[in-house]
Amino acid sequence: MSVGGLLASADFWEKESGAPLLRRNAGFLLADEPLSAELQERVARWPALCGADSSDGTVVPEGGCEDEAALRIFLRDAERTFSDGGHQTRMIDLLKRVWPENKDYHQGLGYTASLLMLLFDEDAAVSILLELTRNERFTPGYWKAAPDAYVRDAMVYTRLIEERHPQVHALLASACLVPEAYASKWFIGLCVHVLPFAALFDFVEAFLEEGYLFLFKFSIAIVAATSEHLLQYKSTDVNKILEVLRLDIGLYPDDYEGGAFFTRLVAEAKATKLEKEQVDTLRVEEGEKLAEKMRKTREREAQLAAEESDDEIVFSDEEDDESKGRPHARVATGTGG
Repeated sequence: MSVGGLLASADFWEKESGAPLLRRNAGFLLADEPLSAELQERVARWPALCGADSSDGTVVPEGGCEDEAALRIFLRDAERTFSDGGHQTRMIDLLKRVWPENKDYHQGLGYTASLLMLLFDEDAAVSILLELTRNERFTPGYWKAAPDAYVRDAMVYTRLIEERHPQVHALLASACLVPEAYASKWFIGLCVHVLPFAALFDFVEAFLEEGYLFLFKFSIAIVAATSEHLLQYKSTDVNKILEVLRLDIGLYPDDYEGGAFFTRLVAEAKATKLEKEQVDTLRVEEGEKLAEKMRKTREREAQLAAEESDDEIVFSDEEDDESKGRPHARVATGTGG
């Protein structure tokens, strides 16, 4: 697979210099210049790193996407990503092409797809996206509106932080902050819009090479790197805590510590010691807990629905002579007696 994509267009920067996707480019991709030979060589390895070069990843179920709600979301996400209408249409077409795989969508897919669009033609981008959503080494189940696989992994992350950074864990628990409130952009969105591009490219390469294990290593590293900052706050400082965990650009601008903070963060994530066996064990344990929780939720919902049905006022058309033809309200108590 060869490197191509939107960056190969001569007028790309004229059309997209202010695009939201490029907000954290920080000069990594040079305007009006082709990718350097070194960067082209790096990016050209991405399909092989994830196995997309050897899989028939462009084969997807036929049908595209005719789901009106999904198409509206595709349009909104494309408008929030690119400035040029033609590029927005190309992003929508890419998402429509991937849609039959899951028949579902999460914004994290849009983030990842848009980054790949910069670098690869549509076939290559589709191959990589499908490898990430099909291969158990990566994150199948993440790119859904209700991603149970991510919720399970967020629970695993919580266990790891409790073990390695108990003070931060206690702060987050006291603040009633669950990972779903801040970690989805690390896990599902692959840090697009979180890391400046120099660090983002390092992050993506590590993820493609290591798979889901790297996401947990990164989550540990980000808590370690921000723990001193986090522990300055009280549990009532929820918004401030979230700003830190999300690496908000107001707190962590692209040139934070001369830009070294972000590249060091990814390097420290890569060096973090974490056994795959431990993560896999925790995944099983938390998956069982989640399944039981969902089972109880479904049972409770069914119970509430039944109670609501029993409490409805039912008008009977069975009238006796004394009713004089007036409708008679009968309340079903559901007692069965």
